[in-house]
Amino acid sequence: MRVAGDAGGDEIGGARVLESLLEALGRWPDVGSQARVSIERWSSLTAGEVKAYQDKGISAVRGAAGWQSVADQVRELGQLRYEPAVPTLIGLWEECPVNPVAVAAAHALFGIGTAEARDALRHGIHDHDHLARFMALKVMFTDDGTAWDNVAHLFSDECLATTAGLTAAAEALGLLSPWSFTRSGPEWHSEQLRDLVSQDHRWLDLCVGLRDHEVLGHQARQVLRYADPAVTGPALDAARAVRAAQTRTPAGRHLRRGDLVARYLDGDHRGVWRDLGAIAHLDDLWRAEAEQVAVLTMDRVRRNASSLTAALIACGWPVSNEQALPGPAADVEDRLRQLEQITGSAVPPALAAYWRIVGTIDLVPRGTWDAPFPPGVPEQLTVADPLEIIDLSTAWFSVEEWQEESAELHPEIAGPLEITIAADYLHKANISGGAPYSVWLPHAGADPLVRDEEHCLTFTDYLRRAFAGKGFLRLDQQDEWVAHGVTRDQLAELTGWLANVEYEHLDF
Repeated sequence: MRVAGDAGGDEIGGARVLESLLEALGRWPDVGSQARVSIERWSSLTAGEVKAYQDKGISAVRGAAGWQSVADQVRELGQLRYEPAVPTLIGLWEECPVNPVAVAAAHALFGIGTAEARDALRHGIHDHDHLARFMALKVMFTDDGTAWDNVAHLFSDECLATTAGLTAAAEALGLLSPWSFTRSGPEWHSEQLRDLVSQDHRWLDLCVGLRDHEVLGHQARQVLRYADPAVTGPALDAARAVRAAQTRTPAGRHLRRGDLVARYLDGDHRGVWRDLGAIAHLDDLWRAEAEQVAVLTMDRVRRNASSLTAALIACGWPVSNEQALPGPAADVEDRLRQLEQITGSAVPPALAAYWRIVGTIDLVPRGTWDAPFPPGVPEQLTVADPLEIIDLSTAWFSVEEWQEESAELHPEIAGPLEITIAADYLHKANISGGAPYSVWLPHAGADPLVRDEEHCLTFTDYLRRAFAGKGFLRLDQQDEWVAHGVTRDQLAELTGWLANVEYEHLDF
């Protein structure tokens, strides 16, 4: 407990630290200011604007001599809970381009904890910066009243209709599951957050209701996974019973059976796949027709892949035909049967036909990772996401990992089986990157989405984009390349090289 004498000492000490801080800031060179940016605003910036924003922060850190001592003084003000420093700290948090100082200011504001300080942090809930969102949630979860009353508005339909709202909601759920794992077990941000699902049924109902959500499902399942099974078990059993009792609307009422194959053969390739995409749940008869269409489609994909690979190799692209097109795996039928048994559902026709007919396409020049790139071939194309889709046997590690992770979980929170089909574009260029591209199973339709790939395409549309780009999926990111140093002359060379890659392209 702090005695009166200590409080007086803290006031005097706080005043001295604040005075010293202001003097230090006055001696700084003009590093300017950098206002915080919302997720919505950040997503609208060009690649050049993003780089300029980031470069300003880097330059500010390099130019502000002694920023370490400034950050120390800011932290000390937070430890002393010196309230007169709040306006200065808010200014540093909201506009200081020297990131370590801004970070220290955020934590100091939370430590001081006045209404003004907490309001300043709360406003960061839709900031593009993760720390700002984390501090806003930290304030909300520790506000007076119940956590539900303070945070539940983030899960309203209005909030979940925006990217910023979905991001905030996902990170709010993330605070209810472990943030790290040690030898002694999982660790939470606080015991209060750990027990919320058990103590307030509204959080339990929310997570059960969101367990299949396209964006929030993973976080909701994580919360349920680590909550008390005595609490979550009955709720999940009830949810499973409701799912089993649901009836599905008959698919394709506006379509006639047999029309899709005929239309595809007549050249209405994309129209047929568009109609198949509208059928969320294929019954046996529709599945049989979808499988016929998928076979016709993947035969054309195989021919495109063969023609394109030959054209790329002829222009010097550093892959071999054996690497690029090794053909279907010998055990593909066994693997497909196993996959159907594991997921309880047939493999989507587009994916099954690809693995049966094409198997693998691999245009990633891994042989150049430790060797010079061929002269005259634009090396920048390595980050243009060269097409890769691995066969089911190679991807089987995804199945084994899912089985191991879900073995002891309630079926309602096992989550989808995420089958890796390719590395992300950075890993393809031998750069540390993000999650691999994947498809989620079970999928009751014909054409699953390719996940964790920026264009949000179905599997067949993903292939269409790749072949339209002569094997490269990120040719639309040239502004980003220029922002990071690629010259216009280099872009012209790249464009000219691609123009020389000529192949017979079949629509599919």
